[in-house]
Amino acid sequence: MWEVLAGLLVGTAVSGLVPLVNAELLVAGVVIAVPKIGIPLVALVSTTGQMATKTALFGVARWAPGRLGGKARVALDRAAEVVAARGGSVGSLVFASAVTGIPPFYGTSLAAGALGMRLQSFLLSGGAGRLVRFALVAWVARYVGAEILTAAPIGD
Repeated sequence: MWEVLAGLLVGTAVSGLVPLVNAELLVAGVVIAVPKIGIPLVALVSTTGQMATKTALFGVARWAPGRLGGKARVALDRAAEVVAARGGSVGSLVFASAVTGIPPFYGTSLAAGALGMRLQSFLLSGGAGRLVRFALVAWVARYVGAEILTAAPIGD
């Protein structure tokens, strides 16, 4: 069981950087293949893996704006003005992106860092969103997987 959870942690961390690795498929595979692992634990491990890499992206973006120039600097300043006009809060956008993937959480993590969002706020809103997402994916996969595994073979 611990090997599966370690693999899930690494896999979801990799998927946070490499979009071709699908974290949702990893979560679904784990809850179907090893049903004794509870959905809350699967969701927590998956969230930890994803948030580790998303926080790294956030940190890189936080460091980079001071090194920007030209059009990139102008675009970032314009985005910062829009955030300031909203009251300076992007937590709801980070949460929505983490749950739905719209806009993609990869880009949202970078934008949150570049716009100077507090790390604690990013971790809370992004982590909560990813936890909800992975719990829902795990629950649906467990339910659908159980239905498929207990269904009568085709042709009987």
